[in-house]
Amino acid sequence: MIDPHATFFKALSSRSRTAILRLLSQNGEMSVDELTAALELAGPTVSRHLQVLRQQELVAVRRDAQNRYYSVDTKQLEQRSQDFLKYLVESP
Repeated sequence: MIDPHATFFKALSSRSRTAILRLLSQNGEMSVDELTAALELAGPTVSRHLQVLRQQELVAVRRDAQNRYYSVDTKQLEQRSQDFLKYLVESP
């Protein structure tokens, strides 16, 4: 069985993914092109990082015509953090 806490922290273990989360937190909503320019990374690289963050439900996506705009799902991030802290306290 895959540990959900491990996959959560694995998603956060990349410096690029934490930079994406920080940029989205500061700017609210950004497209892949905007993230690519800000991070100076290739578009496919940013897209792969966003995919990992989406799989963990840490970012939300909004489609507008041909563009996708990403934002941090702060409620999910807070919930996952709270769940981990609860796990630490309640574990034998």
